[in-house]
Amino acid sequence: MNRRLSSTEVTQLVELFRGGKSMRELAHKFGIHRVTVSRLLERESVDRRNRGLAASEIDQAVELYAEGKSLARIGEHFGVDHGTVWRQLRKRGVKMRDTHGRPT
Repeated sequence: MNRRLSSTEVTQLVELFRGGKSMRELAHKFGIHRVTVSRLLERESVDRRNRGLAASEIDQAVELYAEGKSLARIGEHFGVDHGTVWRQLRKRGVKMRDTHGRPT
């Protein structure tokens, strides 16, 4: 599905992003791909949030994961994508679980 946003929708997308909405949320709201959101923000010269996890947050994420919390829940807690959490936990040498909670 190729959907083009009107200039009004692009303005709204930019305002929502600046207001704290994630690219994933915006993609869902506007029915477009996340990469399209990224390109629109770039085209509009919007500074992007490259929010990672601070060392203390990674420590806490390791603890939360060990307690059984999912990557998605940990990501929500810190306001980052679950993939960001996964990458940081892997860098720390954390043994990851599969989708059923079993070690991989």
